[in-house]
Amino acid sequence: MPNVRIRGISSTAITFLLVSKGFRVVQASDVIRERLGIPFDKAPAEVTVKDSSEPSTLVVLGKRGAVEGVVEALVSELEDVVVWWGRPGLHTVVKARVSRVENGRCILELPGGVEGVLEACDSRENDFLVVTVVKPSFRKGERAIVSRELRVDGDYVSLIKGSGRIEFSEFIRDQARRAELSALAVSKLMGSGIGVRFRSNSQYAELHEIAAEIDSLVKRLGEIDARGRTEGSINVIHEGESIALVYLASPAKTRLDELRSRVAPTAVGHHQLKYMGLGELVDFAEYLLANRAISREATGLLLSYVLNSCVGREFVFNQRKLDGGVVKLTPGILEEVRVDQGSVKAVFKRVLRSSGVYDGLGVEKKPGDVDYMVVETGSWVISHNYFRGGTYIGSYVNVNTPPDIGKGVVEYMDLEVDIIVKPGGIVEVVDLDKLEEASRSKLINEKLFNKALQTVESVKNNPMAHVYNPRSNQEK
Repeated sequence: MPNVRIRGISSTAITFLLVSKGFRVVQASDVIRERLGIPFDKAPAEVTVKDSSEPSTLVVLGKRGAVEGVVEALVSELEDVVVWWGRPGLHTVVKARVSRVENGRCILELPGGVEGVLEACDSRENDFLVVTVVKPSFRKGERAIVSRELRVDGDYVSLIKGSGRIEFSEFIRDQARRAELSALAVSKLMGSGIGVRFRSNSQYAELHEIAAEIDSLVKRLGEIDARGRTEGSINVIHEGESIALVYLASPAKTRLDELRSRVAPTAVGHHQLKYMGLGELVDFAEYLLANRAISREATGLLLSYVLNSCVGREFVFNQRKLDGGVVKLTPGILEEVRVDQGSVKAVFKRVLRSSGVYDGLGVEKKPGDVDYMVVETGSWVISHNYFRGGTYIGSYVNVNTPPDIGKGVVEYMDLEVDIIVKPGGIVEVVDLDKLEEASRSKLINEKLFNKALQTVESVKNNPMAHVYNPRSNQEK
């Protein structure tokens, strides 16, 4: 089992999960160690799990093989996740061919059929270049970002040929330690033209261990450089680190809540609310919970409290796609909030701005049409109910992961397949082939695929349960 360092919103739950599966968790924070009763382990991390800049998404980064094991553990336990793998791996060094030049940027053909972009490039079409991947491609059609600076990563340091800089991980905050590491870098690399970035592992390592790694990586950089000069075709010269993005759908966050609750007071919806930017409210509720001022059941009212304060306000809707894209729907006004057996149901009024055709309905779409959008926590569908001048046009029932709702925002993962409900209750399933293709290409796991199919059948059997009638202010 690899050594794993865990940071971010879900660190308590994921630490508990991985420890229970036999992973060695290193460099845990004081709070995490106290909650789980584990000792401080300063061993270098082989894998890091942390929050991504993308909403509700984890980054799993580190040594090849080790990352795959951690991702497998997360998928098997949380189930309702979507995983995108970076290609080529982070800081992989490759021989690439310039396929074309666009406005001073070179578009490169990388190994595995991935395109890369090199900024400020003065090379010509069909030239071969040795480059380092600084941002992998995670989705179909996405280009990797590359650099001419050769880089090689170790446990404690990364060496960058040609930079000459001394840099530090943001987690190395002790100024005395930084001074020690700087002095070591100067003694080992002065005049070499090689820059160094001290990784967070180096804050705990002995200086002689770091010095030995620098010597080893200098030699490795030389070998990479030599191979790059002789390699004549598109190829991987040096494997970098494996990296994956793991999207946490709402049910996966609920599972994280369950795991966290075993070692710390945990509000209902802890991870969903934290990832939606409501961390301060959650922290206050859990302070009350820890001091027995409220029950855990009472914390289940947090989301309805937030939404009731937002009635009449505009919300944005982020429909995430399995290919990694995000569709931003026309914003809507929150008109109604209901709480029913722990579920929160919200109705939004969206006034459409563009012309076109309602897919599946075969009806012209006109500016000014109204969509009453019904969103419910825990539900695998969101229904869009279209009206024009008070006349019902039809409904579009979108199959998706249960939505995450925050203050002014709704987010969910679209599962491609949809159900059309026409006036008179006529039902039609559309885009089932897209769901099947997502399953074949492993964009979704078998559980998500089967859940989507079950949801389609459920809607087909009772379509009018998902049609909203604003005049009676209830669903039919």
